[in-house]
Parts: sequence; C-alpha cells; structure tokens
Amino acid sequence: MKKILVIEDDKSIRETVLEVLESQGFEAVGAPNGQVGIQLASTQIPDVILSDVMMPKLNGFEVFAAVRSHPATAGIPFIFMTGTEMEQALELPADGYLNKPCSAKEMLGAIALQLEKSAVGDCKSPKIQANSAKQNQNLRPRDRTPRFEIPSLC
Repeated sequence: MKKILVIEDDKSIRETVLEVLESQGFEAVGAPNGQVGIQLASTQIPDVILSDVMMPKLNGFEVFAAVRSHPATAGIPFIFMTGTEMEQALELPADGYLNKPCSAKEMLGAIALQLEKSAVGDCKSPKIQANSAKQNQNLRPRDRTPRFEIPSLC
C-alpha cells in the first residue's frame, strides 16, 4: 500500500484529502503544519508528499527545502498545493504542482504520475504541472482559465 503524506493547515481540506486518498486504497497520513510534516516525512518515509504552501510554523517552501536536504527524504516526490503562491512554487524543482482549488481527479492524477515515475526510476524528469486543461499548462497562473469541478478538495 502506497503512503501519501498530506501537509495542510486547513483541517477540513486535510481531512477531505485524506478521506479521498484512503477511499482509493492509499495509506494517508496528515500533518497540520510544516513542522509536523517534516517529522512525519522522516519517520514515515511516504511515497509522495502533498504540501500546502502557506502554513504556520514552517511554510511549504521551508518544508520542501528540509525534505530535500536529508538523504532519507530527498527522493520523495513532492507536490505543492497552492492557490496564491504558484509563481514562487514553480521556481522550485518540485515534482508537481496543484493549483487550488483542484478536483479529486486532478489530485489523484498528479499522485499517480509521481508513483509511475518512481516505479520506473525516472528521477530527472522535467517539472510537471498537474493542473487543469492542457492549454493552461504553459501559462502563468494568473493567465490560466479557471477550471471548476465539484468537489474541490485542495
């Protein structure tokens, strides 16, 4: 069973994401802030990390730096989830990016892509923008056409 770590300070979003992941057969672990997320990443060694950007204690950028700086966690695929800090997130070499709000389908697709890449050992793939429509992928976040799907999770 693949383990997914969800680092999200909004309790309702975190719980919803965890429920969706568990319903799809994943072992889902939640962290309410970046500090707890880093601890769980190093003790649980998840297969994928989904992290919000704007959080108390440590933000997503600090979590990303900490995870990448330790050999035990450096290779874990890391997906940023953000609604307002996408341009800054895209500057970092994360493995994926989800623009809030996102649908369950988008989130599960981003996770599946990272698990597939891990299975074939392709650690040097280019950045993947796990967002809505293909025509949006090369646009800056503010220029993208919003995509509304129900339910929005993250």
